[in-house]
Amino acid sequence: MSTTPAKCDKHLFEDAAGMCRACRRPFCEDCLVYSQGSGRPPLCIPCALSAAGVRSTAAGSVKRGRRGLAGRLLGGLAATAAAAVLAIPALAQIH
Repeated sequence: MSTTPAKCDKHLFEDAAGMCRACRRPFCEDCLVYSQGSGRPPLCIPCALSAAGVRSTAAGSVKRGRRGLAGRLLGGLAATAAAAVLAIPALAQIH
């Protein structure tokens, strides 16, 4: 029986390199920071910003309830469609 590796919570097609020590979610190498050195477990970027006091609400969006894969994919498709609606008229003016 083979096990599939966990996927990054932000980049759905990337394998997770580790887990955030604050929110305990899997993230890829690009999403993890070692803010207190390589000897300590990493933080995801929103949790690192929140821990540093840069944005007090940064980790709040990560700690909300988890959407399933279908919900995340639909959210990504909706964002892509919205970007296309804005970009297509601008591209038509170039030609």
